[in-house]
Amino acid sequence: MTVVSVLTAARIGHRKVERQLGRAGYALVGDEGAVRVSRSGADAVEMSPARLDELTPVSMDAARQMLGLQPWTGVRCQFDGAVGAGDAWGTVVDIARAVAAVVPLAVLDDHAGTTYLISAKRGLIPPDEYNQKQGASASADFLRRLLGN
Repeated sequence: MTVVSVLTAARIGHRKVERQLGRAGYALVGDEGAVRVSRSGADAVEMSPARLDELTPVSMDAARQMLGLQPWTGVRCQFDGAVGAGDAWGTVVDIARAVAAVVPLAVLDDHAGTTYLISAKRGLIPPDEYNQKQGASASADFLRRLLGN
């Protein structure tokens, strides 16, 4: 099983996330603190609240640098398959986009050394795209363009 985390420094409205996923055509089935998210014919992803104490210091530091604050909540996604491939990965990206739609800023940590910025419209933004320029002002400019301000 593969596990990834969507992290944020803002409160996640889980019902809002579930409504976003429902509008996107996903079936959601609750099961003991977790929700199985799936489309017909595709692999399911188990979505549950993230346990930050399970994350490595490297993951937490990468998320903190991107968010500007220490992450204190998130969503854990568990699925069969590999990061970046398969039907389940598409579902994980849609879950991340749904979270990004209800919080100001979120990141996805793949627990394999890569942390992605999440856009509700574009999906995952890889590190090479947001690290094109160095310095805090470049990051601020990128976030302003991304968020439309």
